[in-house]
Amino acid sequence: MIDIAPFLTAVPGNALQGLTTLDQRWQALCQGRQPAAAQVVGTASDPLGALDVDVVICGGTLGILLAASLQIRGWRVAVLERGVLKGRAQEWNISRSELQTFVALGLLTPTELETAIASEYNPARIAFHQGIEIWVKDVLNVGVDPVYLLATLKQKFLQAGGILWEKCAFQNATIHTDGVKVHYINHLTQNTKAVTAQLFIDAMGHGSPIVQQARQGQRPDGVCLVVGSCAQGY
Repeated sequence: MIDIAPFLTAVPGNALQGLTTLDQRWQALCQGRQPAAAQVVGTASDPLGALDVDVVICGGTLGILLAASLQIRGWRVAVLERGVLKGRAQEWNISRSELQTFVALGLLTPTELETAIASEYNPARIAFHQGIEIWVKDVLNVGVDPVYLLATLKQKFLQAGGILWEKCAFQNATIHTDGVKVHYINHLTQNTKAVTAQLFIDAMGHGSPIVQQARQGQRPDGVCLVVGSCAQGY
């Protein structure tokens, strides 16, 4: 058995700690030891009055797609990102036909779209070990470069007047009669601030504290393994 810990320790982004945390969460899930979810969303009966922006989006990796689209259409949008908004060096798979949505929405030019495509293949093979092979055409046949895609959308969002707060993590939100107040902490200054909006969008993914509150410890119906995984023991 090869000890891969020394290799993972050398990977940027604290990959070993990430995998250790994932393994602990998976074991807790399998054993029914889901921790009690914190109450991060509440309500209040008083109005907020004048609002800072129209939309607050928490989670920049996926949120920037919505943010850029809304901002260029005249909405006032603020994005909260707990780290630095940038893509990872790992391709995202999508169908080429679906990518045309970026052009239709005015987020990318045709040239930028082609630049964002890192790889393309057709047909694609679907198979499990010792199972039946299935070949599909025009389905998830494109690999997109997230680094280029997010950098391009981030630039267009900011140029359109969008507000981006990096190193700022969501803490809690209060829903009022005329909007929502979102509290967040700036990891650079350790100061807690708030922003008000008409609409709050949670784009923080499956680890979102809002999702955890909504599920109240309920186990998921299923688990999706990432294509290309080659690990055992989870």
